[in-house]
Amino acid sequence: MTAFIAILVDTYRELASKRLFWLSMALSGLVVLSFALIGINEKGMSILGWTLEIPFINSTLMDASDFYKLAFYALGVRFWLAWLACLLALVASAGLFPELVSSGTVETLLARPIARWRLYVFKFTGGLLFTALQVMVFCTASFVVIGVRGGAWEPGLFLAVPMVALLYSYLFSVCALIGTVTRSGIAALLLTVLFWGFLFTLNTSEQMVNSFRIAKIEERSAIDRLMDTRRQKDANADVSDLEQERQNAEDAIRPLTTAHRILFAAKTILPKTDETVALVQRWTTEAANLQGVASEDDEADKPAASPPRRRGRGNNFGTVRAKERDVLAAIEKEQRTRGVPWILGTSVAFEAVVLLIGCRIFARRDF
Repeated sequence: MTAFIAILVDTYRELASKRLFWLSMALSGLVVLSFALIGINEKGMSILGWTLEIPFINSTLMDASDFYKLAFYALGVRFWLAWLACLLALVASAGLFPELVSSGTVETLLARPIARWRLYVFKFTGGLLFTALQVMVFCTASFVVIGVRGGAWEPGLFLAVPMVALLYSYLFSVCALIGTVTRSGIAALLLTVLFWGFLFTLNTSEQMVNSFRIAKIEERSAIDRLMDTRRQKDANADVSDLEQERQNAEDAIRPLTTAHRILFAAKTILPKTDETVALVQRWTTEAANLQGVASEDDEADKPAASPPRRRGRGNNFGTVRAKERDVLAAIEKEQRTRGVPWILGTSVAFEAVVLLIGCRIFARRDF
């Protein structure tokens, strides 16, 4: 325990000696200050005494607590905690392991009676605590602002601290491994950001392919129902046109199913950053009683309703017979089957494997 605390203190001192550490903290405070300076009145939103008239945001439509909760959700949860806080933490801590293995510090630490793998894990934990500290500062400041300005004290905001730290740990495990191998902080940062971008691309591709696959399945089911309806009215009805449409849908389902299986298998063994972000948003809003303002903000982000299409022109999924609302309902139903054990369990398993590889390389390396 003494060695663990000593390494944590050493990691904190190393990070605190860098300008990026304090820059990250200052930016966290600046984000909170930005929505602490705004207010709400009967005409709209006020900023440092100036009133910006907004028809759908004023004190006649929402009270101060809902307004500040909405600001925290839109600016803090969806924008800062889910993305920029992790990116800033990566920038600030990417050099931890390269500097450890190349600056001569490791010889001093290894002189203590401590196993190399434990040193690696302790250093990794120290990097995570930096992110947790950054998020804690942000959530504490937000808690005070919402309480003082909005009159609502929501301790559920602090649920974001462990969740964001968990999200960051997926990426930092990869960053630590790359930094240990390359001994370069820049390489560790760039390759980790590229890996993060790859995960985003993989997730987007899997969602798109799966959406079109489900749409074609719904199209096939809609055609089957239409064929049954025709035959019930007339046993000798000509359904050759529908049979051709069904065959076209069937032909499209096979390659989409194959592509989705490949993408889903790759996604299963890799960390689920996007799904974890969704969990951060959902659990934080539920714990902090932000469900109402979150749903209102999501509704505001939705585009205006598309004009109804005439039959035969298809919809956003390229189907003609299947209704778009049925396709969306089927997609949502499948997404709900991917529960927390799959999202967090497989992500933590990936992180454990990466940490194990990093510990092995660190333990066998000559310094």
